[in-house]
Amino acid sequence: MAFSSIAKDLNRSSIIRAAGDFKVYTKQDISRKTNLSFPTTSKIVDELVSEKMICILSDKRGDTGGRKAFEYCLDKEYAYSLCIIVEIGKLKAVVINMDKENKSFQEKEIKGDISVQDILEFIREQLTCHPKIKSIAAGIPGAVHNGKIFLIDGFKGLANCELEKILYEEFQLPTIVLNNMNALILAFEQEGKENIACIHIGEKGPGCSFLVNGAPVSGFCGFQGEVGFNPFDGKQTFREIAQNGYRNVPMEEYIGKIAVQIVTLINPQRLMVYPFERECNADIRKYCLQYLPEEVIPRITYLHSYEPDYLCGLKKAGIELLFQIIC
Repeated sequence: MAFSSIAKDLNRSSIIRAAGDFKVYTKQDISRKTNLSFPTTSKIVDELVSEKMICILSDKRGDTGGRKAFEYCLDKEYAYSLCIIVEIGKLKAVVINMDKENKSFQEKEIKGDISVQDILEFIREQLTCHPKIKSIAAGIPGAVHNGKIFLIDGFKGLANCELEKILYEEFQLPTIVLNNMNALILAFEQEGKENIACIHIGEKGPGCSFLVNGAPVSGFCGFQGEVGFNPFDGKQTFREIAQNGYRNVPMEEYIGKIAVQIVTLINPQRLMVYPFERECNADIRKYCLQYLPEEVIPRITYLHSYEPDYLCGLKKAGIELLFQIIC
């Protein structure tokens, strides 16, 4: 009996994920896509329809007539995920459906230092407005290991906070807490087997994230990409320069030195630099050519905001949690 139950759960998961592109399928289509027998597929699809996870869109008749074959689609409104972005003096919430479509956006100004209670209260507000929320993905501008924020600048109330554990215990929903750059790199995960590097020039310092052979680099404790701790020169680190307002340091040299380090470490095909409003005329390629062969210089893209890719990565993490609980 135990084996039968496990097999049914695996078959159910296979069917849900097969329909996870939200296209329209007949039972025969799903059977072929999952390699499950038609009777097994039919029974599980009927169960998912009764649970309102899969909806019947219409029926259709083949060109030659005969019996009707019903069409089915995974209901993208069945459950929602909540993406939380924590910034200095501000909290943002984006509620999405299972197809990653935005259902709502809310921004809340926080006076003074952001606390755990501020985040909890903000999430409660979202859950009250959207009871379909079944997972939470939170992005933090600090180093995170197993859901614990062990290094963060500008957020005294979140230092050494096991935020992931706190959120899960409070709301009993699958939760993930990610460093902002580690969330951002997830947006590029399906881009093939490329090596891709991202540099974010933030208010409190630079951050980086990487794909190596198409997979995100995680590191053993979430400290990868904290290039701010590297020495800029014999007197100061990149982080210290940022905390001093980037004064008297050419951004071309600042970003260029980080880029040279990255190229020699993972030799990426692409380098994304954002935000770039501080010094729009900085030529990172030209700086790198002073030290590196032209053949190894990546294709460099300059962007003015990292939030679209950051949010895309958070959405991906939140939806993956969602599918884990419904499958």
